[in-house]
Amino acid sequence: MKLLPVQRKFVNIGQNYALTFGITAALWECAALTVNSRSFPHLNSVLLDLLNLIKNIDFWKSLIVTFNLTIIGFVIGALFAFALGLATALNKRLNLLLSSSINFLRSIPSVVFLPLLVASIGASARTAIILTALVVSLKLVIFVSRGVLETEMEHIEFAKIYHLSTFSKICNIYIPSLFSVVSTGFRLSASRAFGTVIASGIIIGTPGLGRDLLFAESNAEYERVFSYVIILGIVGTLIYATFNVIERQFIHWRVNI
Repeated sequence: MKLLPVQRKFVNIGQNYALTFGITAALWECAALTVNSRSFPHLNSVLLDLLNLIKNIDFWKSLIVTFNLTIIGFVIGALFAFALGLATALNKRLNLLLSSSINFLRSIPSVVFLPLLVASIGASARTAIILTALVVSLKLVIFVSRGVLETEMEHIEFAKIYHLSTFSKICNIYIPSLFSVVSTGFRLSASRAFGTVIASGIIIGTPGLGRDLLFAESNAEYERVFSYVIILGIVGTLIYATFNVIERQFIHWRVNI
């Protein structure tokens, strides 16, 4: 029976995933046999623990908390990035004043800000939100600024001819133009936001899956540690893929990075 193009595509995807899983499982078992240590469990014991984990209601509560912190931090960071990116792109003097500071902050690893935040406001969910918002804004502001600067001159001249106000220019000229670039920034920043929330939980014990992973490691529950790592990898991949699908469906003229 001849497969339709769509069916053939899904078959190929399934074969690729099966091959990837097979290679990963083989390498995992080789590593487990070589190390021969309780700290590196065999794949079958990890998969059994993974099944038990996803049946636990506390896991789903932690996952929801992690998503909530990620979404709140992402939205705050995105709004700040839009405001700062538009302001610096449309004001050369402000851009000269802030560009060096922004680039300096972007070069600092996000975990370096954690001790400063903990000393200022303590270790809490608010700490994870603020750090996530900071990471997202520093990542996304460059895409916003670049999108504004790449606006077609014809559109800018049109705004000048019709004497549009600054607010009208932003809403009708710049924002529609910059979405082709910013969509890529959204995709990259969303994954980064999720990773930042997890890192906060692992390092300072903020609520969510990161803290659960920290507790599992502290109690020498190595199967549970690997289960969390697998889940975090899957969730991070799904977040990236979701934004990629949205980008392809709604922003056909996007700029790929």
